[in-house]
Amino acid sequence: MEAINWTEIQPEDAVDIVLPSPDIIGPTNEFGEPCPWPWEPQQLKGQPLGMYHCSYCGGMVVAGIPHTDYTDQHHEDCP
Repeated sequence: MEAINWTEIQPEDAVDIVLPSPDIIGPTNEFGEPCPWPWEPQQLKGQPLGMYHCSYCGGMVVAGIPHTDYTDQHHEDCP
């Protein structure tokens, strides 16, 4: 079975999921650390848009939209 992207899973279906998982490709924060539950920001849909820190990984995200994935921006030589 090929791993699926976490964005293909709705928050209500992710209640018992903890990332990282070999079956699910999840996002990372600005430091390259995996977010254990990236569905939090999109659950705030309908709230005023605003930046805040994900309470699961500390990554900077926007309320009401899917968790930002910094995987492609993280470089091993950057602190």
